[in-house]
Amino acid sequence: MIAWRGPSITKTGSPKKLYLLIITTIILFLATQTINPILPLYITERGVSAFELGIIISLLSFVAIIAKIPLGIMAERVGRWPIIPIVAIGQTISLALYSIAADPSWFYPIRIFHAIFVAAYAPTALAITQDLSPQDKKGTMMGIFLTSIGVTSTFGPFLCTFFVSFLAYEQVFQIVSIIPLLSLIPFLMIIRDKDSFNVNHRRTDLNLRESLKVITSSRGIQVLSYLRLVFSFANAFFITFFAIHVEENLILSSSFIALLFGIKGIANMISRIPSGKLADKIGHKYPIIIAFIILAVAFLVFSETSNIYLLTFALIIYGAAHGMRAVAEWSLLGDYAPPDARNVATAYLSTIFNVGSAFGAVVAGIFAIFLGIPAAFKLAAAIILSGPIIIKLYTWRVGGLRLHRNASDTK
Repeated sequence: MIAWRGPSITKTGSPKKLYLLIITTIILFLATQTINPILPLYITERGVSAFELGIIISLLSFVAIIAKIPLGIMAERVGRWPIIPIVAIGQTISLALYSIAADPSWFYPIRIFHAIFVAAYAPTALAITQDLSPQDKKGTMMGIFLTSIGVTSTFGPFLCTFFVSFLAYEQVFQIVSIIPLLSLIPFLMIIRDKDSFNVNHRRTDLNLRESLKVITSSRGIQVLSYLRLVFSFANAFFITFFAIHVEENLILSSSFIALLFGIKGIANMISRIPSGKLADKIGHKYPIIIAFIILAVAFLVFSETSNIYLLTFALIIYGAAHGMRAVAEWSLLGDYAPPDARNVATAYLSTIFNVGSAFGAVVAGIFAIFLGIPAAFKLAAAIILSGPIIIKLYTWRVGGLRLHRNASDTK
């Protein structure tokens, strides 16, 4: 039996707890976003091939595929808030371990260890956000929460730019490993409020198998699953090889590459709150379609241009579309997922993202070896474009699938 645990859900939500959660999320994700621009460069510097790089990068996603749903169930049983200090300490240890890797083979267990803690946080934080959000403002509040991740994708690369200007890669990892521990400060402010741990012990008749059956039988979640699968698959191409592509072909420094990631992050961050408000007003379908088309265009530009200004423009629209897509998808899940299985639903959809990321990184490595990185980016564009097509086909097939708020779509 799945016990639901968490702060009481009210019509008005809980802004104080939500904002403390946002601060916590910013701190936890800042560490990961700071090392992301240099991680492929650091690993390849240690003598790893393009194919091995794809495998190592994909391990985070492969582990998350296995771990997220069990971790989501654990959060339902023991409570969602206590997950935060576990994640903070685990991230600190894993980031420090990257800096002492003496051999390329070390990156495999370190990446697995890191993945467990990354997998534990995101579904739980998203479920808490859905619980704390007023019913009529889920898109807006989800946009605000996801903006916190956008903030880290902006300031993390800028922080990386600063660090790599005068520190070796190993030293950057050591300094960044301290950052997750700072998330314990807002967490301690949360637990001072005793209401944060007043829980509703509401039992449900759904076990894990039944919960997944209810979740996956939803037409809306079926569409969302495909959209997240194709985006995460294509996005893995970007994460794995964009930095290497521009370093080799455009002869850019690692600090400038990190700056480009920061510019993308600004666009991602700025787009999220307006995207949430837009989804609340007009529904989720057209923001998702627009986002996927823009993402495909960006990948085509990545594959063709050697002009730094055009490349920067492509990164800006990529970041903005990424933010629009994420807000629309997660706020839509809040409408489709049953409240008593919301943590499992969030973990499930998050796992779908990891499935795409894992296999995408592997396929990207294979394509890079045999056809080159530009060809891999073209493949990513084609994959992304299948998203809007599936939305249209699925809508016609089921006789008018509603991708807007409060859609009742369960089969």
